[in-house]
Amino acid sequence: MPKYLSKQTGFMYWAYLAVLVAGFIYCLISAPVFAAICALLFCGLFVAAKKETRRDKEHLRRLAGEREGESICEFARDFDTREIDTWIVRAVYEQLQQHLNHVHPAFPVRAADRLKEDLHFDDDDLDMDIAGEVEQRTARSLDDSSANPYFGKVVTASDLVMFFQAQSIKPARTAL
Repeated sequence: MPKYLSKQTGFMYWAYLAVLVAGFIYCLISAPVFAAICALLFCGLFVAAKKETRRDKEHLRRLAGEREGESICEFARDFDTREIDTWIVRAVYEQLQQHLNHVHPAFPVRAADRLKEDLHFDDDDLDMDIAGEVEQRTARSLDDSSANPYFGKVVTASDLVMFFQAQSIKPARTAL
């Protein structure tokens, strides 16, 4: 199975970052009081986000500790691999695990794990990152996903596998 190939940070990202920094410097020069208030608000938000991140990591570390020794084998046993594409099972497991590697290098994901409540993924993580990565690795298309019976109903890791199982396979590219 192919590994996920991440995209390089593009020019537009760096240009956007440069414009933000330039705007802050301009604000600092032209309206120092406003810039100071904005900086204080930003620092407050940063501290609050840091505390939330620490709490999430602690929860995930505790969860990983309770599951020590589990692997993709336990995850795959929850699926009938005669009916479910094993590449989808593996791709979902590995991509979820990759997004949790900041907590544990081989986070033991379970099929019953709720993506938001248990694993602390948000909608953007799922829609913009994980779904695209699984699509690339499994050659399943995300086109016409609104017709999928699991559309808007993905709650667990198992649901994510079933969502991709219901998606069509991308047509093979032909060389001209």
